[in-house]
Amino acid sequence: MRAQIAFNRPLSSRYRHLGILAPGFPCAFAAGQFVMVRPPFVTDPFLPRAFSIYRLSSADEDAPVVELLYQVIGKGTQRLSRMEPGQRIELLGPLGNAFAVPESLDTPVLVAGGIGVPPIAALAAALAKRRRSQATGAPGTAEGCPQTIRVFLGGKTADDVLCVKDFEAAGATLAAATEDGSLGARGLVTDLLEPFLRGARHPATAVFTCGPLGMLAAVARLAEQHGVPCQASVEENMACGFGACMGCAVEVRAEGAGPRYKLVCKEGPVFDSRELVWR
Repeated sequence: MRAQIAFNRPLSSRYRHLGILAPGFPCAFAAGQFVMVRPPFVTDPFLPRAFSIYRLSSADEDAPVVELLYQVIGKGTQRLSRMEPGQRIELLGPLGNAFAVPESLDTPVLVAGGIGVPPIAALAAALAKRRRSQATGAPGTAEGCPQTIRVFLGGKTADDVLCVKDFEAAGATLAAATEDGSLGARGLVTDLLEPFLRGARHPATAVFTCGPLGMLAAVARLAEQHGVPCQASVEENMACGFGACMGCAVEVRAEGAGPRYKLVCKEGPVFDSRELVWR
């Protein structure tokens, strides 16, 4: 659909917050879904880019603002960073599946790093909304909704730890780790996650994660080691967003001979981490 830039402002030297005014876009989305974004009449780069949806806000009833966070790292995002309010942009979505949180879950554990934080922030907001609505419906109790949201954030530096205020607003218990020690503990986010999972009540705990591939693989292995279910939102390069180009295939575990693949855009981006082959 044709949309336009509502705002495009810096969060830090490397990250930006983009708002896209999108008449006709659905008024709701599920945490983990994404959109495809492309400036019109551009041939270099020619293909659109996939971005996880951070949140929706409202300009008016018929035109929600789709909010995204992105890192300026290549030609496409550099061009995007120069776009100004009022300029036209092409938008497709929402696409893909979403995180599935069981009603019986007591402690969702959210783990994210870098630009993988926005869909996890969206999930925290959805869990907090569920908790508030169920508590309101049954005064004094909140049965069937998460009682504690635990969040573990990681990054190379403090600039890579995004959406802290969102997690605080969701009432989450937050821990952070940075490789240079500029925020939280010095080290990797898995250094914080492992001792927590070791002492967790596993039947009432599940992990939901998004971030760099190496982090996802490490989180998935820790979750499997401790017998904790884990859903991972996988980032892959994609050209279409709906399964036509076959460019975002990831290998999944196969019982028979030979490798087996699924498409991130169509069958993901969220997978049971035990289903994927981690290298």
